[in-house]
Amino acid sequence: MEQEDLITYIVIASTSVVLLVLAVLLDLFLLMRKRKLIAQQEIELREKKIDELIMKKEVENVNALLKGQNSERRRISQELHDRLGGILFTAKLYNSNMEKKIAELKVEQEEGFGKLKGLLDEAVKEVRRISHDLYEGSLSSFGYEVATRQLVAAIQEANGIKIELTVSREIDEQSEEIRHELYALTQEILSNTLKHAKASKVEIEVEVNAELIFRYRDNGIGFDQKAVHEGIGLKNIRDRVEKMNGTISLESDGKTGTSYLVALPLAK
Repeated sequence: MEQEDLITYIVIASTSVVLLVLAVLLDLFLLMRKRKLIAQQEIELREKKIDELIMKKEVENVNALLKGQNSERRRISQELHDRLGGILFTAKLYNSNMEKKIAELKVEQEEGFGKLKGLLDEAVKEVRRISHDLYEGSLSSFGYEVATRQLVAAIQEANGIKIELTVSREIDEQSEEIRHELYALTQEILSNTLKHAKASKVEIEVEVNAELIFRYRDNGIGFDQKAVHEGIGLKNIRDRVEKMNGTISLESDGKTGTSYLVALPLAK
């Protein structure tokens, strides 16, 4: 029995030792884990403090920068006010004075230009009256052909347009009324061409047979007779032809320009 008791004692002692060792090891493990956790917390705390210090330093730097900027802005603002304020104020006074003088001068100029425009308009009207009287005198004294050639020469010189004129000699054997109306018709058509056609060449042909035939053609831009409302110039042309109991045909497009064919009956 003593041997069995001894074995039992040994087993119990061995188990106790093992349990004690395990307990010690567990305590050591827990202690090391705790120390590691504490060390990790200390590291995180130090890092947090470092971050806070860095942030605080950055904030201080930013504040210092802003303070410096504000100080520099105030200095620049003060210099602008002190050094440029007086100059700008003086310039403003000069500007106001100049605006007043310019306004007064503008009124005087407008009055002067108005008077000048009136004189120029009157001069243009007078030149037209004189020119008309001269051409009328030529028409009465020398006939349709001479008067028309004078008109053509004046237009070519003033406008740089080429005008070819072919006139039958028999035209100046017609009545003064026909010659006068034909001359006025020629003027009206030429005026229309100069105003609207942008032509570089005009051909005029007048012949006398059983009736008086007036042919006119320009190489201008033409117009759409359906789309364009008949203007005063074209209406005057038709009225003159109707006054002489004649007929008129008109053709116009953007490729071949505008052409007129007028037929007037001759007095028997």
